[in-house]
Amino acid sequence: MSEAGCREIRHRYTRRKKNHDYYGVGTYHIILKKRKACPVFGHVAGSAAIPPGMPGSAHIVRSLLGGIIQTTIYDFPVFFKPLQIYQYMVMPDHVHILLRVKERANAHLSYYIGELKKRVAEKFNRKCGYPCDGHEEVKGSDIFEENYTDKPIYSCRNLDVWFEYIRHNPHRLAMRMQHPEFFSHMRNLEICGEQMQGYGNLFLLRNPNKRSVVMHSYYDSGQRENLYNNCMDTVESGGVLVSAFISKDEKMIRELAEEKGACVILIKGEPFPERYKPEKHNFDKCSEGRLLILAPKADWGLERFRHVCQRMNRIAEAMEQGSDGVREN
Repeated sequence: MSEAGCREIRHRYTRRKKNHDYYGVGTYHIILKKRKACPVFGHVAGSAAIPPGMPGSAHIVRSLLGGIIQTTIYDFPVFFKPLQIYQYMVMPDHVHILLRVKERANAHLSYYIGELKKRVAEKFNRKCGYPCDGHEEVKGSDIFEENYTDKPIYSCRNLDVWFEYIRHNPHRLAMRMQHPEFFSHMRNLEICGEQMQGYGNLFLLRNPNKRSVVMHSYYDSGQRENLYNNCMDTVESGGVLVSAFISKDEKMIRELAEEKGACVILIKGEPFPERYKPEKHNFDKCSEGRLLILAPKADWGLERFRHVCQRMNRIAEAMEQGSDGVREN
C-alpha cells in the first residue's frame, strides 16, 4: 500500500460508497454525529440490569434539541414521499436512522439528509426565538457534523437484526456507564462451532455490521486497496472489524481504524493464560468498550502457525457473513 494510498484512506470516512446508486430504491443505516460544541441530545436513564423494553429499563431522556430531532425524523416522510423511516434512535451524541428509499428519487440521498439537518435547525430557531431576540441563527452544521455516514443494507433478511441493534442502543450505553467492570471479565462462548473465551465488550458480537480483515498473500494491489476501503467504510458506519491482525497490512488497518474510534474483535490462536490481563493498549480499549478479545478455550493442537492463522481467519470471515452462531456457556 503506497503512502499516498494511506493518506487517501485517512480522509475518506464519510465519503459515499463508490458506484452505488443513491437515487434508486434501497435501505440505509444512517448515522448523524453531534458537533462537539453542540449541547447533548439527551441523557441515559433507567437500569442496565433490566431487559430492554421492560419498565425501568435503559432509555434516553431527550433534551429540547433531542425532542426536535425526533419529531423531525418522524415527520420527514410526510414531506419527502420517496422516503420511509423504519427505525430511529436519538442518542446523547449521535442519531441512528434506518431509512428506506421506496421508489426512485429525483435527488441524491445526501440531499434528503441535508434537508433533515436544515429542518432541525429551523425548528430549533423557532422554538428558542432565534434570531429575532438578537441571537445568531443556528444552522444544521452547528448541530451536526458536516457530513454523515451510511451503510447500504442489501438483504431484507437482516432487517430484524438492524431493528434490534438500533432499538437496544440505550441499553448498551447504560451497560457501559453503569457496569464498566463487565468489560473486563472473561466469558465462555461458542462461536462458529469453536469453544472460545471472550475478554472485553461482548456486545460487539451483536453488531450486525462486521467486516473481517483478512489480507491474503495472493491479493494484488487492487484487492488490497479494496479491503482497506471496505474496512474504513465499516468503521465509519459504526461497524466492527474482526481479525487476528497478524500481517503488517492488517495491523495498519487496525491502527488507522482505532484512530477514528473503531470497535474491534481481536481473535487469538492460543488460550488465555491463567489470570490473563491484556497489555495496556488492549486493556484500555476493552475498558472503553471498543474491544473484544476472543481466544480458544483449549489449545487447538496445531503445530504449524499457518494452520492456526487459517483457523482464525475462517472464524473472522464466518462472523462477517453472520454465521457466528454465538452463544454463552
